Amino acid sequence: MANERSNHQSAVDREWPVQVIGGKYVRLLARYLQKLRDEDAHGNRRLYLDDVFVAYLLAFFNPSIRSLRTVEDFSQTRQAQQHLSVRKICKSTLSDFNKIADPQRLEPILQALRCQLTRKHRSRSNPADGLSEMLERTVAVDGTFIPAVAEVAWAIANSNNHGTTRHRARLDARLNVATWLPEALVVPAVGQSESDSAIEHLQEGCIYLYDRGYMSFALLAAHYHKPHTEKAVVKSSFVVRFKPAAGNSPDLKDATDCPLSDADRAAGVVSDRVGNFISATARRTGISRLRLREVIVTYEEQGQPKTLRLITNLHDVSAKTIGLLYRHRWQVELFFRWFKSFGNFGHLISHQREGVLAHLYVTIIAVLLMYLHTGYRPSKYLFALVSQVAVGGATLEEILPILQERERQNELARQSAARRRAKKGR
Repeated sequence: MANERSNHQSAVDREWPVQVIGGKYVRLLARYLQKLRDEDAHGNRRLYLDDVFVAYLLAFFNPSIRSLRTVEDFSQTRQAQQHLSVRKICKSTLSDFNKIADPQRLEPILQALRCQLTRKHRSRSNPADGLSEMLERTVAVDGTFIPAVAEVAWAIANSNNHGTTRHRARLDARLNVATWLPEALVVPAVGQSESDSAIEHLQEGCIYLYDRGYMSFALLAAHYHKPHTEKAVVKSSFVVRFKPAAGNSPDLKDATDCPLSDADRAAGVVSDRVGNFISATARRTGISRLRLREVIVTYEEQGQPKTLRLITNLHDVSAKTIGLLYRHRWQVELFFRWFKSFGNFGHLISHQREGVLAHLYVTIIAVLLMYLHTGYRPSKYLFALVSQVAVGGATLEEILPILQERERQNELARQSAARRRAKKGR
């Protein structure tokens, strides 16, 4: 395949008009690309997953490539031909390919990169910090919408204030809050709710953080083995934000108050109770059998008092820790903000669910590669700096010292905060 890729290089003279980055990442994944081609080598196929993967990966790092048409144009340039085995990725051919794409075939690349990063992150973690250990297995879950066209079968139609109909497609994300790495990006099935999508991807031993859109007894029950029986056992933990008790947000019955420590009160905790949900839906899902914990936290946002009602099955940590855990859920919203702005997902590059999933897989892989190359976990600072590289405003070599200094300052701030917390706890 390497020979095929080089055969076309001399025949192409055109240059892409802006700086192209990401070529070194393609070379790092050469052995995986060969396997993708080997699995496809049959019939009269004109386009293969390895070439599509390369095109999408380079598009991720180069925001000027934002549509199937620009992928086609870019594929014919000298920069692209260094990495492709075809003279041109036609828009129509790529559109047809997206109908039969199998994103699961990219899973071995994801797993290999995750293993490398897991080893790196564990070597830097602080085992003496109880919250840090919990964050290692904490996953923030949320969904977002991206603009779509009417032809996208799995898009949702809604009308705005001007009476015009817009179509939006939903993406669900699970983000590890300790590493800032996406565990999964999912395009849900047609009509599938956020809660039902979350149930399909639960893993044992994790702690999941959910916003109010995931207020579902079925989802809570899915975190247990045999929730309908006396032998119910916790499979994974959760902290989910519920609306204040009223209307369609049930109250916790037969609740017992738990004592609050000075540290809890200092963190804004005003109530900590353990009780049961006993509605018909709770009984149907098995939740009525389970003792759950309700932690109420108050805080200020832009000078206005706010209240969080958190429901959890974590009974062996302080109420303060529950509140601190939930604060990390905002990271998935920051990821979405970056994802739409710089990850080429302000709109759909494919109208097929399989094609969008393939593009999502490439996005995760690209983020993992950034982590490996820079040595720093993904953060809003890293994303902003790499975006400058993508638009030609800087080189990778230029941003690394800036990123290093930013990370040094953040580490000093974390150490200072840890000392203050330790001093308060005495």
